[in-house]
Amino acid sequence: MIRIREWRERLFAWQDVTRNRWILSFAFILCGVALLGPLCWSSYNYSKLRWRIASVLSEANIAEKNPIAVQLIERGSVTIDGVEIGSERIRTVADQMFDRNGVIAEADYVSSFIASSVSPGWAPVTIIERPWIVAGISLGFIAFILLAVWVGMGIQFMIVLLLSGGLMALFWVLSNLQLMVAVAGIGLLIFAFILLIRIALISLSSPRQIMAVAHTLLIEAQRLRISIGFIGALLIILPLIPLWIDQREPLRYQIQTFISRGTGLVFVIAACLTLFLSCATVSFEIRDRQIWNVLTKPISRFQYMFGKVLGLSVLNGIVLIVGGVAVFGYVQLLSTRAPADLQDASAVQNQVLVARATERPAYKLMDVEKLRDIVNSTIENDSLLKQAILDGIKSEVDVAREIRSTKTTEFMAAQRTIEPGKSRSFEFTGLQNARQSASQPTLRYVFHISQDSSHDLFPVLISFGDSPAFQVNYVPVQRNVVVIPIEAIREDGTLRVTLLNGGITSDGQIYPSPWSMNFDADGLEVLHRVGGFEANYFRAMLIDWVKLIFIASLGVAAASVLSFPVAVLLSVTIFIAASISPFLALALENYAISPDSNILIQISQFFIEKVVGAVQWSLAPFAAAGSSTDLIDGRAITWTKVMSCIGQIGILWSFAVFMLGFLAFRKKEIAIYSGGDS
Repeated sequence: MIRIREWRERLFAWQDVTRNRWILSFAFILCGVALLGPLCWSSYNYSKLRWRIASVLSEANIAEKNPIAVQLIERGSVTIDGVEIGSERIRTVADQMFDRNGVIAEADYVSSFIASSVSPGWAPVTIIERPWIVAGISLGFIAFILLAVWVGMGIQFMIVLLLSGGLMALFWVLSNLQLMVAVAGIGLLIFAFILLIRIALISLSSPRQIMAVAHTLLIEAQRLRISIGFIGALLIILPLIPLWIDQREPLRYQIQTFISRGTGLVFVIAACLTLFLSCATVSFEIRDRQIWNVLTKPISRFQYMFGKVLGLSVLNGIVLIVGGVAVFGYVQLLSTRAPADLQDASAVQNQVLVARATERPAYKLMDVEKLRDIVNSTIENDSLLKQAILDGIKSEVDVAREIRSTKTTEFMAAQRTIEPGKSRSFEFTGLQNARQSASQPTLRYVFHISQDSSHDLFPVLISFGDSPAFQVNYVPVQRNVVVIPIEAIREDGTLRVTLLNGGITSDGQIYPSPWSMNFDADGLEVLHRVGGFEANYFRAMLIDWVKLIFIASLGVAAASVLSFPVAVLLSVTIFIAASISPFLALALENYAISPDSNILIQISQFFIEKVVGAVQWSLAPFAAAGSSTDLIDGRAITWTKVMSCIGQIGILWSFAVFMLGFLAFRKKEIAIYSGGDS
């Protein structure tokens, strides 16, 4: 053991010499080029092949039975420079590639699907088909290693590489490739976290007071068991999540499940780490009198608190970078698993790993004068209601507001209801980008009919613009998707969708459905691509970081005034209340004061309703800023939403709670509250 320690010290001393760092850098560059060079070259060739296949597929037409379409249907292949590219698996789904007009509408995606039959098995198709991403990842990985060398962690990287490589070799011999990838991920994540902490410590090593406090907090985070436990759990559990996902599920559900669990795990662990560490670092320093040594130096209480928030924000940024990159990498690896069918593979690229904008129909608004007349006539014709107003039991303003809300809801719901055998048209606007996009937009619908039984199947006729109607069969309450032909979108970016509540027989006769169908306000929407998954994912991580900054400010402010247990209790309560505010809103909608109870119970119920309502109203933006649902659903997280989150939560809320804590901390007598059991 002593000799091992001596050798370790010698190696660490050896890498501190500048000449030896140049040697390590040169060696790592050579290894990186040797390993990543073939990947870049394969990506370049694969990308060229894919675009050539797309060019050939654009000429395929099964309606005309031209040779390209016939070869694709019969042999599941296309010919490029005299070489057939395809497979039996492609032949079995080839008929699904053609649309109702007999052409391949999504030639870009289908070309990727066909080219995947000859793609390198050691590289994810979703990455290798984009050379610029491959080149960026390669350069970033080499830069990552060089950074490790020049901050004095080159030998540590080699040690982690050897240990992880040994375990990976063991699982490779045991033919357990999933555990092999998990071990590689755990080793890489642990080293990346340590490296980023080292870089942060170097960046914060400034004589300025705020930087010094933040620097000290990062050092403290490395030795506290609270932070070590949370960080260790994240770095170990995250790479194991793919092992717990059922591979029998459609691929799009596997990826959505991992995104949900992965991003959720990263944020929850980062939030818990922030809550406990922010409260511990301040309250423990006050309790143990360490703060005496700090505040007797030329540092103000404001600088002390701000330095703590800065250090926590940097730590959260590191956790999100490591965890976020890990989730993104594993999403790319999961996308290489075999899809259930062609529709499943298309859904992965066009509905999950994408950023889509949502457009909903434009509905008519109820005339204000007509609504006022309806409210007045309703009150006038209801003698009991009118008498309750005269007796002061009910307020006329509240009654009018309730009737107005009910009638407006009924008016809007009537526009989303279609009687049996009847049709209704809906206008969508703002689809100019969808008309010019290479990716086809989709209509997503969720219909209600009869008892909404998941065992029943009902027909509906759908037509886009002036195109002929076609029948689809849907299961109530289940989400369904149909592709929209781009030519159906007008030049001004509008689209007319007509729904007929019924089906069509084999001889062309339309028959009505037995019941009326309807849908919710978000039950009919057009989704079209406006960006890629990568940028969308970055914006989601940025929103999570902003929310963590607020949690850090909340914890530091609470701990500066309260003892550790009370500060944790207060911070966790606010965090949980903010996270479940949508459920609180739903509970308030169904909450009613019991008219049969005695006056004391009614007063308490009234008090509970108002307090919960105030809490829900004030904390609702925290949950509304959540990005996980949009990310899973492939919806675009706009920069408007990001900037709104930064302004409201990152600046306004964080500043407010920080200043409340500072004003109380400024008047606090530290000597009185130090040295006890608080």
